[in-house]
Amino acid sequence: MTGIITERTPEQIQGIRNTLIWTLGLIGLTLGLFVYSLLGPKTLSDEALKGLGYYGFPEARQIKPFNLVDHRGEQVDVSDLRGNWQLMFFGFTFCPDICPTTMGVLNRAVSKMEIAPQVIMVSVDPERDTVEALARYVPSFNPDFMGYTGTFDNIVGLATNLNIAFGKVPSKEPGSYTMDHATSIVVIDPEGRYAGFIKAPHQAPNIRQIMTTLMR
Repeated sequence: MTGIITERTPEQIQGIRNTLIWTLGLIGLTLGLFVYSLLGPKTLSDEALKGLGYYGFPEARQIKPFNLVDHRGEQVDVSDLRGNWQLMFFGFTFCPDICPTTMGVLNRAVSKMEIAPQVIMVSVDPERDTVEALARYVPSFNPDFMGYTGTFDNIVGLATNLNIAFGKVPSKEPGSYTMDHATSIVVIDPEGRYAGFIKAPHQAPNIRQIMTTLMR
């Protein structure tokens, strides 16, 4: 039997091409969504978050009013904590190791986030950490980071409200001292409430995973 071969018109050929392109595109999209569902970021459970170092409260806690000043010399209070997720770390500019290490980790964590939380370092050493000192120190890690200082009593009030302990420790050299302080990173939600904390040791990928989950 002799087959009958018919020529297709240019319009028919173009239609077939369009159909093939559309079909291949649909297949690619389906495969992409499938791979993303397997490998893409996932919402972590409370237990998984604890494994990364985050301990959240069943209900976020209200933060009592406070009055401090940031590294730009502007007054700040509890209202400045609203509108975005915040990561608050208590440290001081004369800190030789823990503070610069933690600030570096926080920079690496948020620098790779599409939408990043605000990072704030609250000084536990207001005697030496003036506005000028914070202005030199905090932005050196990341220009978007904020530094807070103020009176000793106001800092103690905020720290106590957030379960952060600190104190002055005399050094061997007469008249000198250092500061002993808790190393947890306080997590504050967009309502300006104390949502939980990230315990040390801190790792940038863990902080990134924690905040990506919380900010969904």
